[in-house]
Amino acid sequence: MSENIIYLNENSLNIKFTPIPVYIDWAVINNKNVQKQFCLIGLRDTIQEVEIIDNLSDFIVEHWWNKEYNTQRRHCSNVVKFLNWILENRRKYKISNLSDLKLEHGTYFLNSFIGTTVSRETVQRYERTLKYFYLWLSKKNVLKHISPNSFVKKEGLFGTYLESPFKNVRYPNYKPKSNGHLIPLRYIPLFLEIAIIEASPIALGIYLQIFGGLRTSEVVNIKRTQMLRRVNSGDFLVKLKNQNFRTDIKNASGGNYVKKKRDQMIFQIHDWGNILFRDHCSLYKPKDGSGALFVNQSGKAMTYASYYQHFNKVKKAFISFLKKYGKPQDKLVANSLERLSWNAHIGRGTFTNLLADEVTNPYDLAFLRGDASLLSSLDYMVATSRYRDLMSNKISTMHSEYIPRLIKRNETKS
Repeated sequence: MSENIIYLNENSLNIKFTPIPVYIDWAVINNKNVQKQFCLIGLRDTIQEVEIIDNLSDFIVEHWWNKEYNTQRRHCSNVVKFLNWILENRRKYKISNLSDLKLEHGTYFLNSFIGTTVSRETVQRYERTLKYFYLWLSKKNVLKHISPNSFVKKEGLFGTYLESPFKNVRYPNYKPKSNGHLIPLRYIPLFLEIAIIEASPIALGIYLQIFGGLRTSEVVNIKRTQMLRRVNSGDFLVKLKNQNFRTDIKNASGGNYVKKKRDQMIFQIHDWGNILFRDHCSLYKPKDGSGALFVNQSGKAMTYASYYQHFNKVKKAFISFLKKYGKPQDKLVANSLERLSWNAHIGRGTFTNLLADEVTNPYDLAFLRGDASLLSSLDYMVATSRYRDLMSNKISTMHSEYIPRLIKRNETKS
């Protein structure tokens, strides 16, 4: 690999790195070429508006050749962001080409976002890509100051991960982009209660999103038989995969797309999950032969669009309740939520926020959210019990006047 990628001559002022989408012949099926889309690293002349593929694209291809295009694009964009930062600061840090890179340059880049609107999560994404980029350059013998031995692999709760080699990284303080990305934690019990009253067909789905981080498209893809109960002292284990229940619907409103097929843990909080699941199964049964867990009034598998219609009823009723019966601070929250744009995906954001202060490293959070494949092992089951207990304790300390009637119903049945 050529080391002289970043030049100091004046002509290089017009050069920027850029992600370039391309299609590559990937396979031959039935005598026809099948193409796959890749996102590669390119160089762009900003004056002549000409782009070429750079040999650094090998990094993307070697690491994520079998991943979806969006995954490649994310890592490609992260590397491009770093490389353009190097171009802008090459004189300041005396970098004439990639061989001059040091680990401290990666730290400087990551710390450059302090005081900006860039979130902590975004900086951590940059860091995850950057550590693999540095390791790759080191293995290619490009970095004269860094040995492959500088990179350490460690064991986490969910397997081996590469530790970040960048020291003294100062992450921006965690601040939600807006209240519209999560339900304020003190209102979670109230939100569930209103869901039961206003939109009973999806009350269980909202629970799965808040305490399991499921996407809406994943909720409507669950079969009744895929909800495995009494795993890990009562937690659910849901097998998520594309079902395509509604073949009569040709557009995306059928919700027949699971972003990542996996076994996803749903935490059991105060036995609410068991109560909701039991009541849901007795009230809503599929009549179309699909076996779908969530169905419409006709007994057909519920669509993505239908789920959102139910959720909007909950949203409006929740805001209305806070305005009518809430204290002054509750009314402020209601006014804020009314101005913001939010939907059922707020459940996944709330799940992330519930766990954000409890996990010990970002890899655990990624696994718990289903961003990577979960391990169906006893060690995994034992490890997640700690997080369930922490979440249960957190819910228990929330605003007591909003605890839902689910608890009373459970005590009565007991």
